[in-house]
Amino acid sequence: MASAQTESAAASAVAFVGRRNELAQLREEAGRARVLAVAGRPGSGRTELALRLAQEPDVTAERPVHYLSLAAPDPARRLLDLLGLPRPGGVLTADEAEQAAGEAIRVHLAERPVVLILDDAPAENAAAAVQALLPTHPDALTVAVTHGPLTGVPDVRPCVLGGLDYTAARELLAGLAGDTRVVVDPVAAQGLAEAVACHVGALRLVGGWLAARPRASVSDALRALRAVPAVPHPAAPPAPEAAQNLVGLTIDGKPVPPMPSYPPPGAAPSPPPPPRGAQRSDDPLRRAFDLVHQELGAGPRQLLRFATLVPGGVLDERGAAALVGCPTAAAGTLLTTLAAQQLLREEGDGRYRLPRSLTPVLSALCEATDKPAAVELARARWLERQVRLLTSCLVRLAPEQAPPDPEVPPAALRFGTRAEAFAWLDAALPELLPAVADAEAAGGLDGLVTRLATALVRVLPVWGEATGRPVTVELYALHGTVQRVARRSGQPRREAAALVNLGDLHAGAGEHARALERYRGALAPARAAEDHVAVGRILEATAGAYRASGDLVRAADFYGRALTLRRNRRERADEARLLARLAAVHSAQGRHADALREYRAAVALHRKLGDEAGAVGAILGAARVQESSGGVEAALRTQREALESARTLGPRLEALVLLRLADTLERAGDQAGARVQREQAAALRGE
Repeated sequence: MASAQTESAAASAVAFVGRRNELAQLREEAGRARVLAVAGRPGSGRTELALRLAQEPDVTAERPVHYLSLAAPDPARRLLDLLGLPRPGGVLTADEAEQAAGEAIRVHLAERPVVLILDDAPAENAAAAVQALLPTHPDALTVAVTHGPLTGVPDVRPCVLGGLDYTAARELLAGLAGDTRVVVDPVAAQGLAEAVACHVGALRLVGGWLAARPRASVSDALRALRAVPAVPHPAAPPAPEAAQNLVGLTIDGKPVPPMPSYPPPGAAPSPPPPPRGAQRSDDPLRRAFDLVHQELGAGPRQLLRFATLVPGGVLDERGAAALVGCPTAAAGTLLTTLAAQQLLREEGDGRYRLPRSLTPVLSALCEATDKPAAVELARARWLERQVRLLTSCLVRLAPEQAPPDPEVPPAALRFGTRAEAFAWLDAALPELLPAVADAEAAGGLDGLVTRLATALVRVLPVWGEATGRPVTVELYALHGTVQRVARRSGQPRREAAALVNLGDLHAGAGEHARALERYRGALAPARAAEDHVAVGRILEATAGAYRASGDLVRAADFYGRALTLRRNRRERADEARLLARLAAVHSAQGRHADALREYRAAVALHRKLGDEAGAVGAILGAARVQESSGGVEAALRTQREALESARTLGPRLEALVLLRLADTLERAGDQAGARVQREQAAALRGE
């Protein structure tokens, strides 16, 4: 999953203008500090400045540069992938895997100097989020993009971004709207920059507004912007509780004056005052957004609002068409139009990303404008579209594992080649995995959540095998989601199946105690649903876990229960398999007579079913029991009986029986006879 590289490429694609003083300050501080904090309001160009700094040869000093966004989930595991380190082994929850990945990163980065760009640090607990991934090597450099100071992070040097200078603001406008209109009207261009406080994001939006209107002048843009009501900045965080407790109190009848606020030690200095024409309390980004947004059509506005429903705000033609319910070609036109007006950032390969600086206002608009039913319908259409795409992708990558699709998907939902399908899957997984958790939390779409999780469970092992990365953590989270949704919606059969899948993951990792917990938890919902097939499967899996953990008494007990259930349901093939497994447990306990009885019953049942190969396997099991009990001659006779049956089934099975016979002869001291059997087996295999 290449989310970090994709975001880095998208951010670096934005033209960088101005910031000479800030760049010089950061370049100078990079030689003295281990952490640089690029602080400022959203949309002020913090990411572009951090990426531009990482391109300076004297800053990188031949150290590898890695970009990581902290806005997406599981930053430690994504950084682990960026560094090319192996993922944590075992069956872990997402939190456990994140903690293990953080430990591995700390060990790795303590030995190697890197330049690490940590973008989108959260507004709350930014210092903790940065410090969790901070390299400890003395020559490492971390550039953190934050909203405010990183209080508590040692050796940090802040750089607070305000607006651009006027020259850079005009250059940015000219790059988007064209040189001519800016050059012929420099006064209006300066007034426009002043009106938005030279804010980078606001200037981009206004430049996109001009680019979409070739006949409009800069003066027209300035008049239109001034007609838009100013919006104050979002409310500041509340005062500390200790200070709030004094408000309204009096001492000797006099009110207590408010407690003065001082910046914490090491805090970033206050940003420079904005240019004239914009008040500090105004939000220039919101004002520019309102200018562009109010003149959009209903379709583009709806697509922008619904883009906030997609994790990361990432859209392509297929997803956009599903969100607004339009043809794919029309959705592609909408995306191109919005990208031209700087409302979306183009990432390449037909993918667009909603700028994070616009996400809060669009989320508020969606909540205020769209009815809950319309929002749920848009999310349902998008989830359904992803399920269909995952199925089409699996048809290309692993047709034998794809479920039968009752209808052929349209051309827009099909992939022409395996490479195309894998490229889409690799790019889409960073959004699809969080989408399951988001839809589960939203509620109301439990059926679609289950279908999406099931489709991901099918396709993730294929992706993991192709990339060489374990996907156990992702599979564990998806099965857990299915189990919780099934319990919430009253589907005990599905809940039991999800618990069995979780137990199988633990058993596959050798965690048999945790597997037993899951299997025991699955018995109650399976019995409540009267799903006898699932009950038999659970009993058998429980017996296998007990056997693997060395508790042979309980293993025999549960194999016996499963055998009784299969026998009562007349499931003869399953009965024969369980007879052989029960016999193996009896043999391990030293109960050879019981083991021989079960093996002989399995041989008879296999032959009754016409499964001669299964009968040969059971005969060989009986021979092993006879040899273990000291009856070597009886074991050799039994193996020769198996050899006679195997000769009618093909050379492969005959060679296997010959090798077993050779092993027995060798243990009995007949080296010459063992050599003859091995030569015959080699001849059958063509060696």
